[in-house]
Amino acid sequence: MSGRQSIEEAVIARAVQLAGLPSVRAPIGAGDDMALVSVGPAKVLVAVDQVVEGVHFRTGTPLDLVARKAVARSVSDIAAMGALPAACVAAATLPNDMSAADAQRLVGAVAHWAHSFDCPLVGGDTSVHTGIGAPLTLSVTVLASVRADGIIARRSGACAGDTLLLGGAVGGSFGADGLGRHLHIEPRISQAQRLIDALGAKVHAMIDISDGLGRDAARVAHASGARTGRALQARLRGDRIPLRDGATLRQGLCDGEDHELLAAIDADAAIPEGWTAIGSMATPSLGDARGCVVDAAGSDQDASDLGWTHG
Repeated sequence: MSGRQSIEEAVIARAVQLAGLPSVRAPIGAGDDMALVSVGPAKVLVAVDQVVEGVHFRTGTPLDLVARKAVARSVSDIAAMGALPAACVAAATLPNDMSAADAQRLVGAVAHWAHSFDCPLVGGDTSVHTGIGAPLTLSVTVLASVRADGIIARRSGACAGDTLLLGGAVGGSFGADGLGRHLHIEPRISQAQRLIDALGAKVHAMIDISDGLGRDAARVAHASGARTGRALQARLRGDRIPLRDGATLRQGLCDGEDHELLAAIDADAAIPEGWTAIGSMATPSLGDARGCVVDAAGSDQDASDLGWTHG
């Protein structure tokens, strides 16, 4: 693990610790794709994400695609919770040399994609770097409503024996030129809704694959194990993982920025159309702390840290 990765993981762990235990005001706190907050009699889900030039997109990437990625990444968190988009706000820190026309184009693109993903832009903030060469940073906070039946798909609900489903192909999201599918994310809101419509409470857990299938599957295992006090391990079948054209299995496990959905469902539940069974949740052997193991050509490999972090 690189220094950058270890710093990010440490910051996330500290943020979860500082958030404390769930409360009446925040029944779901840090550590999931979204937090659930009580606002008077209403329950609102909230999440924030950002894209940073040089980390999430290369310099020179069209502003329309930067805006699309920033909005879509946050809306994808809504899909992972099985929730419904309500609205978003955005904050941008602009490079010192960005023109007023480009700044206006960026705001217009954010508003366009927010509307396109049924999560309208309702406000935000803008500032400008004082130093030369500082990167464009765009942050999007999304608000979402809980389904009428009250079901929320958390990443911590998986059980031993659950079937693991993948909602689409993974790998190869970044092109050699820095462009590629990571700039054309399609939040899987409808797919998540159809899954819960079909299976209801038999959908035990869900996450969107942002950091890599291996790392995010391990996160479901660790979060679910922490909830029950019993260790869990995601066991994946390498030959069953759908890969994007030309992607290797390792790329499918590592690349990240796929934003497809990974779900853990009851073992006796039927597999809905559009989903692929790629493995199961299991109880690991005593002393085996691996969160995710992939069977690749008959050999078990630790996939728990296969993925990337976003700086």
